[in-house]
Amino acid sequence: MKTNSRIFALLMMITLMAMGFPQDLKRLSYQAYLTQDKNSWKQNVALATQAHQTQPNERTSFDLALMEYGLLNATMVDQDERLFDSYVDGLEKRLKALSSSKTYGADAKALLSSLYGYKIAYSPMKGMFLGPKSSGLLEEAFAQAPNSPIVLKMMAGNKYFTPETWGGDKDEALALFQKSNQAFEKSGNEQDWMYLDNMAWMGMIYQEKGNEAKAKEVWTQAVKLEPNFHWVAKGLLADLN
Repeated sequence: MKTNSRIFALLMMITLMAMGFPQDLKRLSYQAYLTQDKNSWKQNVALATQAHQTQPNERTSFDLALMEYGLLNATMVDQDERLFDSYVDGLEKRLKALSSSKTYGADAKALLSSLYGYKIAYSPMKGMFLGPKSSGLLEEAFAQAPNSPIVLKMMAGNKYFTPETWGGDKDEALALFQKSNQAFEKSGNEQDWMYLDNMAWMGMIYQEKGNEAKAKEVWTQAVKLEPNFHWVAKGLLADLN
Protein backbone atom coordinates (compact mmCIF):
# COMPACT_ATOMS: atom_id res chain seq x y z
CA MET A 1 0.00 0.00 0.00
CA LYS A 2 2.82 2.38 0.91
CA THR A 3 4.59 1.48 -2.34
CA ASN A 4 1.49 2.33 -4.36
CA SER A 5 1.20 5.66 -2.53
CA ARG A 6 4.80 6.51 -3.33
CA ILE A 7 4.29 5.62 -6.99
CA PHE A 8 1.16 7.77 -7.15
CA ALA A 9 2.97 10.69 -5.49
CA LEU A 10 5.86 10.35 -7.93
CA LEU A 11 3.54 10.32 -10.95
CA MET A 12 1.68 13.33 -9.57
CA MET A 13 4.92 15.27 -9.10
CA ILE A 14 6.06 14.46 -12.65
CA THR A 15 2.70 15.64 -13.99
CA LEU A 16 2.83 18.86 -11.98
CA MET A 17 6.35 19.60 -13.13
CA ALA A 18 5.28 19.13 -16.75
CA MET A 19 2.42 21.58 -16.18
CA GLY A 20 4.69 24.28 -14.83
CA PHE A 21 4.89 23.36 -11.17
CA PRO A 22 7.36 26.18 -10.35
CA GLN A 23 4.55 28.63 -11.06
CA ASP A 24 2.28 26.64 -8.78
CA LEU A 25 4.90 26.88 -6.04
CA LYS A 26 5.04 30.65 -6.51
CA ARG A 27 1.25 30.85 -6.19
CA LEU A 28 1.31 28.69 -3.05
CA SER A 29 4.03 30.80 -1.46
CA TYR A 30 2.03 33.94 -2.28
CA GLN A 31 -1.03 32.54 -0.50
CA ALA A 32 1.02 31.36 2.48
CA TYR A 33 2.49 34.84 2.84
CA LEU A 34 -0.95 36.46 2.79
CA THR A 35 -2.20 34.23 5.60
CA GLN A 36 1.12 34.14 7.51
CA ASP A 37 0.29 30.49 8.11
CA LYS A 38 3.42 28.58 9.06
CA ASN A 39 1.70 25.24 8.51
CA SER A 40 0.98 26.26 4.91
CA TRP A 41 4.61 27.23 4.49
CA LYS A 42 5.71 23.85 5.86
CA GLN A 43 3.39 22.02 3.47
CA ASN A 44 4.75 24.07 0.60
CA VAL A 45 8.31 23.22 1.62
CA ALA A 46 7.33 19.55 1.56
CA LEU A 47 5.92 19.94 -1.96
CA ALA A 48 9.03 21.77 -3.15
CA THR A 49 11.18 19.05 -1.58
CA GLN A 50 9.27 16.39 -3.51
CA ALA A 51 9.69 18.39 -6.72
CA HIS A 52 13.43 18.62 -6.15
CA GLN A 53 13.68 14.90 -5.38
CA THR A 54 11.77 14.13 -8.57
CA GLN A 55 13.93 16.41 -10.71
CA PRO A 56 17.14 17.27 -8.83
CA ASN A 57 18.58 20.31 -10.57
CA GLU A 58 19.50 23.90 -9.82
CA ARG A 59 16.04 25.22 -10.66
CA THR A 60 14.17 22.93 -8.29
CA SER A 61 16.84 23.46 -5.63
CA PHE A 62 16.38 27.23 -5.91
CA ASP A 63 12.59 26.89 -5.83
CA LEU A 64 12.95 24.87 -2.63
CA ALA A 65 15.32 27.46 -1.17
CA LEU A 66 12.79 30.22 -1.87
CA MET A 67 10.07 28.24 -0.12
CA GLU A 68 12.31 27.51 2.87
CA TYR A 69 13.24 31.18 3.06
CA GLY A 70 9.57 32.14 3.07
CA LEU A 71 8.96 29.77 5.97
CA LEU A 72 11.86 31.18 7.98
CA ASN A 73 10.68 34.71 7.24
CA ALA A 74 7.29 33.73 8.69
CA THR A 75 8.95 32.59 11.93
CA MET A 76 10.06 36.16 12.55
CA VAL A 77 6.44 37.26 13.08
CA ASP A 78 6.08 35.43 16.39
CA GLN A 79 9.78 34.68 16.99
CA ASP A 80 9.33 30.93 16.55
CA GLU A 81 12.97 30.06 17.10
CA ARG A 82 12.30 26.33 17.42
CA LEU A 83 10.81 26.17 13.93
CA PHE A 84 13.58 28.41 12.61
CA ASP A 85 16.22 26.06 13.99
CA SER A 86 14.51 23.10 12.33
CA TYR A 87 15.05 24.48 8.83
CA VAL A 88 17.91 26.98 8.94
CA ASP A 89 20.81 24.56 8.54
CA GLY A 90 19.30 22.90 5.48
CA LEU A 91 18.59 26.24 3.81
CA GLU A 92 22.04 27.58 4.61
CA LYS A 93 23.66 24.51 3.04
CA ARG A 94 21.43 24.78 -0.04
CA LEU A 95 22.13 28.48 -0.56
CA LYS A 96 25.87 27.95 -0.19
CA ALA A 97 25.72 25.29 -2.88
CA LEU A 98 23.69 27.55 -5.17
CA SER A 99 25.98 30.54 -4.63
CA SER A 100 28.33 29.23 -7.32
CA SER A 101 25.51 28.86 -9.86
CA LYS A 102 25.73 31.07 -12.95
CA THR A 103 21.95 31.38 -13.02
CA TYR A 104 21.01 31.60 -9.35
CA GLY A 105 24.29 32.56 -7.67
CA ALA A 106 23.56 36.23 -7.04
CA ASP A 107 20.07 35.63 -5.65
CA ALA A 108 21.37 32.76 -3.51
CA LYS A 109 24.07 34.99 -2.01
CA ALA A 110 21.53 37.72 -1.28
CA LEU A 111 19.19 35.25 0.41
CA LEU A 112 22.07 33.78 2.39
CA SER A 113 22.99 37.28 3.52
CA SER A 114 19.42 37.80 4.74
CA LEU A 115 19.45 34.39 6.41
CA TYR A 116 22.49 35.47 8.41
CA GLY A 117 20.51 38.56 9.37
CA TYR A 118 17.76 36.33 10.74
CA LYS A 119 20.34 34.35 12.68
CA ILE A 120 21.61 37.59 14.20
CA ALA A 121 18.05 38.63 15.08
CA TYR A 122 17.59 35.41 17.06
CA SER A 123 21.10 35.48 18.54
CA PRO A 124 22.54 39.05 18.54
CA MET A 125 25.97 37.85 19.71
CA LYS A 126 26.41 36.19 16.31
CA GLY A 127 26.50 39.63 14.73
CA MET A 128 30.20 39.93 15.44
CA PHE A 129 31.10 37.31 12.84
CA LEU A 130 27.94 36.94 10.75
CA GLY A 131 27.52 40.69 10.17
CA PRO A 132 30.64 41.02 7.98
CA LYS A 133 29.74 37.79 6.15
CA SER A 134 26.28 39.13 5.41
CA SER A 135 27.60 42.44 4.08
CA GLY A 136 30.22 40.72 1.95
CA LEU A 137 27.66 38.42 0.36
CA LEU A 138 25.39 41.35 -0.49
CA GLU A 139 28.25 43.21 -2.15
CA GLU A 140 29.07 40.17 -4.25
CA ALA A 141 25.42 39.64 -5.16
CA PHE A 142 24.93 43.25 -6.22
CA ALA A 143 28.11 43.19 -8.31
CA GLN A 144 26.79 40.13 -10.13
CA ALA A 145 23.15 41.14 -10.54
CA PRO A 146 22.46 44.81 -9.73
CA ASN A 147 18.99 44.64 -11.28
CA SER A 148 17.76 41.48 -9.56
CA PRO A 149 14.56 42.19 -7.59
CA ILE A 150 15.63 39.68 -4.93
CA VAL A 151 19.10 41.18 -4.56
CA LEU A 152 17.64 44.68 -4.32
CA LYS A 153 15.08 43.55 -1.74
CA MET A 154 17.70 41.90 0.46
CA MET A 155 19.88 45.00 0.24
CA ALA A 156 16.90 47.13 1.26
CA GLY A 157 16.24 44.94 4.28
CA ASN A 158 19.89 45.11 5.26
CA LYS A 159 19.90 48.89 5.09
CA TYR A 160 16.66 49.08 7.08
CA PHE A 161 17.59 46.79 9.94
CA THR A 162 21.28 47.70 10.27
CA PRO A 163 21.91 50.44 12.87
CA GLU A 164 23.06 53.74 11.38
CA THR A 165 26.41 53.47 13.17
CA TRP A 166 27.04 50.28 11.19
CA GLY A 167 25.95 51.61 7.81
CA GLY A 168 22.17 51.40 8.02
CA ASP A 169 20.13 54.06 6.24
CA LYS A 170 16.32 54.22 6.07
CA ASP A 171 16.34 56.54 3.05
CA GLU A 172 18.56 54.14 1.12
CA ALA A 173 16.36 51.26 2.23
CA LEU A 174 13.27 53.02 0.86
CA ALA A 175 14.94 53.65 -2.49
CA LEU A 176 16.06 50.01 -2.71
CA PHE A 177 12.59 48.66 -1.87
CA GLN A 178 11.23 50.86 -4.66
CA LYS A 179 13.90 49.66 -7.11
CA SER A 180 13.16 46.07 -6.17
CA ASN A 181 9.49 46.50 -7.03
CA GLN A 182 10.37 48.24 -10.27
CA ALA A 183 12.51 45.20 -11.13
CA PHE A 184 9.64 42.85 -10.22
CA GLU A 185 7.33 44.87 -12.47
CA LYS A 186 9.81 44.82 -15.34
CA SER A 187 10.04 41.04 -15.13
CA GLY A 188 6.26 40.69 -14.80
CA ASN A 189 6.46 39.17 -11.32
CA GLU A 190 4.09 41.39 -9.33
CA GLN A 191 2.38 38.21 -8.11
CA ASP A 192 5.37 37.49 -5.89
CA TRP A 193 4.98 37.75 -2.12
CA MET A 194 8.19 39.76 -1.94
CA TYR A 195 6.56 42.46 -4.06
CA LEU A 196 3.79 42.93 -1.50
CA ASP A 197 6.26 42.70 1.35
CA ASN A 198 8.26 45.55 -0.17
CA MET A 199 5.15 47.74 -0.17
CA ALA A 200 4.52 47.03 3.50
CA TRP A 201 8.05 48.10 4.44
CA MET A 202 7.96 51.14 2.17
CA GLY A 203 4.88 52.36 4.01
CA MET A 204 6.51 51.76 7.37
CA ILE A 205 9.53 53.82 6.39
CA TYR A 206 7.28 56.68 5.26
CA GLN A 207 5.42 56.45 8.56
CA GLU A 208 8.65 56.49 10.55
CA LYS A 209 9.72 59.58 8.62
CA GLY A 210 6.47 61.29 9.64
CA ASN A 211 4.89 61.16 6.18
CA GLU A 212 1.66 59.35 7.06
CA ALA A 213 -0.06 60.54 3.89
CA LYS A 214 2.52 58.75 1.74
CA ALA A 215 2.39 55.68 3.96
CA LYS A 216 -1.39 55.56 3.52
CA GLU A 217 -1.01 55.95 -0.23
CA VAL A 218 1.40 53.02 -0.52
CA TRP A 219 -0.59 50.75 1.80
CA THR A 220 -3.87 51.62 0.06
CA GLN A 221 -2.25 50.71 -3.25
CA ALA A 222 -1.09 47.40 -1.76
CA VAL A 223 -4.59 46.53 -0.56
CA LYS A 224 -6.09 47.52 -3.90
CA LEU A 225 -3.62 45.19 -5.56
CA GLU A 226 -4.33 42.40 -3.08
CA PRO A 227 -7.49 42.80 -0.93
CA ASN A 228 -6.49 39.76 1.18
CA PHE A 229 -3.26 41.41 2.30
CA HIS A 230 -4.48 41.39 5.90
CA TRP A 231 -1.19 42.49 7.51
CA VAL A 232 -1.67 45.84 5.78
CA ALA A 233 -5.46 46.01 5.42
CA LYS A 234 -6.34 44.96 8.97
CA GLY A 235 -3.09 45.93 10.62
CA LEU A 236 -0.86 48.71 9.35
CA LEU A 237 -3.46 50.66 7.39
CA ALA A 238 -6.21 50.15 9.95
CA ASP A 239 -3.94 51.43 12.74
CA LEU A 240 -3.04 54.47 10.63
CA ASN A 241 -6.68 55.32 10.09
